[in-house]
Amino acid sequence: MEQSTLNLGKLAPVAVYTYTRHDHLVRTLEALKRNHLAPHTVLYVVSDGPNSEAHRQQVQRVRDFVDDLSGFREIVRVYRKENLGLRVSPPSAEKAILSDHGSIINMEDDNITSANYLDFINGGLQHFEHDPGVFSVCGYAPPTAVPADEQGDFWYYPWNMSWGYGLWKAKYDAIHPLVNQYPARRRDGSLARQNRAGGLYISDSLKRDFEQKKYFPDAILCTEMFVSGARAIVPVRSKVQNTGQDGSGQSSGLLTDKYDVRLDDGLRRQFDFATEARHAGAYRRAAEQLYNGGKLTRLARRLGVFHELSDLRARLLAQKK
Repeated sequence: MEQSTLNLGKLAPVAVYTYTRHDHLVRTLEALKRNHLAPHTVLYVVSDGPNSEAHRQQVQRVRDFVDDLSGFREIVRVYRKENLGLRVSPPSAEKAILSDHGSIINMEDDNITSANYLDFINGGLQHFEHDPGVFSVCGYAPPTAVPADEQGDFWYYPWNMSWGYGLWKAKYDAIHPLVNQYPARRRDGSLARQNRAGGLYISDSLKRDFEQKKYFPDAILCTEMFVSGARAIVPVRSKVQNTGQDGSGQSSGLLTDKYDVRLDDGLRRQFDFATEARHAGAYRRAAEQLYNGGKLTRLARRLGVFHELSDLRARLLAQKK
């Protein structure tokens, strides 16, 4: 097995945000603990407080597990006394961690990682730190076939993949605090350009967030990222599998396996960040197709009814269970 060539003194801390999903969190942290760099990594577990008596026992069960956790250089337990919610708890922790460390790796409690996930993210963070055109280094890659003649390790994408990613304080400060500028971005043509580039799904979510129909901070971040001309680094072979598309999350009732991937085997620890993958264009086209959907889905997005139809489908499926 390859050895790491990274500067271990510059490894980014990992923040895992959680609430009541004990079983998801256990799988996520056990996988993270199997990472080659786990013993050298500072882990923050940010546990939001219960928003009802019904959730109090579930939150405590999560914290009992985290209290017994080991396997990292240091574990910082951030236990909220009150329920701050998605709009406050993760962002406030993220800002504080960035202020202390200068970089961060953000994770949700349903992100199962390969053993070389931290190697890839930290490698990208150390390589692209001073590149103004790179906003983040992502661990998730959408499902796509990797050609046998592929030689590269990453490809550029105009938008961030939120299921496990690293970034730097300077890049974070350039976009945060997040402000939904949907009317202005529509007037100045940014959304039209974003749609032509393949980001219809982001513009659609940005509009819905602006109308306060649902909370989509990722859509705000990705739109401002696109406007600034920054890109994300995405691995050829996914280092993250998301297990939250089972209706269990706070922000989504989605039930689907369309985002499932085959995880990297985790053996390689050194990656070439100097040259983009040979088939990068094909990966970008596959991602655009996956996220925007077919003709009917794109039409529903343009008409502004896609999310309503998705929510209705989720409720119908839940009733059948």
